[in-house]
Amino acid sequence: MPADEPGEEFELAEGFSADLDAEPADERVYRVALQLYDPAGVSEIAERASCAPDTARRHLKRLADIGVVELVSASPLTFARNESYFEWRLRNRLEALSRDELHDRLAELTERESAFRERFDADSPTDVDALDHADYDDVEAVWLALSEWHTVRARIDRLEAVRRDRGSDSSVEENAA
Repeated sequence: MPADEPGEEFELAEGFSADLDAEPADERVYRVALQLYDPAGVSEIAERASCAPDTARRHLKRLADIGVVELVSASPLTFARNESYFEWRLRNRLEALSRDELHDRLAELTERESAFRERFDADSPTDVDALDHADYDDVEAVWLALSEWHTVRARIDRLEAVRRDRGSDSSVEENAA
C-alpha cells in the first residue's frame, strides 16, 4: 500500500490487538507508546504493556530521547505520542518517491479532491455542513466523506511540500528517478 493511501496510518495498529505478552518489554512499551494520542502516566502505560512501572519508565525515557514520545509532565511522569516525529517519518518516506510516483499520487489525490468539491459544492471540507447534505439517517456517511476529504487534503499538502522541497535541484530529481 503506498505511504499516503487511506488506512496506511492504521497499519501500525494492526498488530496491536495481538497478544503482546510474548513480546519483550521494550516492544510492548513501544507499541503502547504508539497509541498514546492522549497523555498517560507511567503506571497506566506499564499496565497496558504488562510490565513493571520501572521498566516502562526506562523504555519511555529512551523513546522520549529518540523523539517517539514526548514528556508532557514530570510530576506525575506523563508521556504522549510525538506527532511531529511521525510526520517527519512519513515525510521521509514520501521523499523517497521518484518524481513520476510523486506526480501520479498528486494527480490521483487531486482528482479525488475535485470529486469532493463537486459533490459538496464547496472549496474545503470545513465549508460543509453535513446536515445540509444528508438525511438524518445518512449524516454519518457524509461525516465519513468529509473526514476522508480532510485526509486527502492533508496528503496533498504533504506531497506538495515534498515536491516544493525538491525545488529545482536536478541532482535530487535524478536520484529519485
